Amino acid sequence: MNERDIAGGFSALWSEFFPMLSPTFIIAFNEAFVQRILGRAGIVPPVEPRTATHRPDVLAEFGFRLAASANRLGISTRAATSDKLLLDEANILAVNRIRELRPHLPAVDLYLNDSEREEGARLAAVYEDFLALLPPTEKVVFSPKLLGSGVLGSCYADLAIGDTLFEVKTVNRPFHSRDLRQLLVYFALEAMGESKRWDSGGLLNPRTGTFCKFSIDWLVTRLSGGRPPKLVLSDFMQALYRDVVLDRRF
Repeated sequence: MNERDIAGGFSALWSEFFPMLSPTFIIAFNEAFVQRILGRAGIVPPVEPRTATHRPDVLAEFGFRLAASANRLGISTRAATSDKLLLDEANILAVNRIRELRPHLPAVDLYLNDSEREEGARLAAVYEDFLALLPPTEKVVFSPKLLGSGVLGSCYADLAIGDTLFEVKTVNRPFHSRDLRQLLVYFALEAMGESKRWDSGGLLNPRTGTFCKFSIDWLVTRLSGGRPPKLVLSDFMQALYRDVVLDRRF
């Protein structure tokens, strides 16, 4: 079981602990919080029609990995896209990640063609535009690790910038409640530890060039109906453990 499974299931548990996470809230949330990234990349439409549903996932992961490599090396994404070794590395890492999630997919069907790599490079450029909006003193960590707790093993979030954890969704749609649920799982795991790394959360969509940022305490308090954030998150993890153990037992 991973954080995606939890975000996409356990509807009764989510309703119990975060009853205010409704379609109405999501509409208002998108209207109030979402901002555009004004940079050279802009919106990144697909270059060509997708012949298989997994191709956008590989592209999204490719753009993410290429942006991470550029950031690690301290170079621009433009420079990264002219380096064939970095492009190949990003493609391999993307394929490996998608096959972790969907092991039945043949690896040979996941490697990107030249036009798709160009599209992925444009997605990577959006990360660069996004990071340029933030103070250069903020520490940037791609794929920060979170320790597991209970039924959920250790996992990797998407992007930490200073005291903010961002979930990345490279999709042609507004942000959904499931996106916030995945962030809430990360916040709950963090709440089970002894130290607190993040005070804020956010969502980033390189495809549409949009993002948002908010206080974790505000979000949890708002969605739980006013309960103390740390108590809500720790109780959520304990209830998740209870439900999974009972489900496996019976």
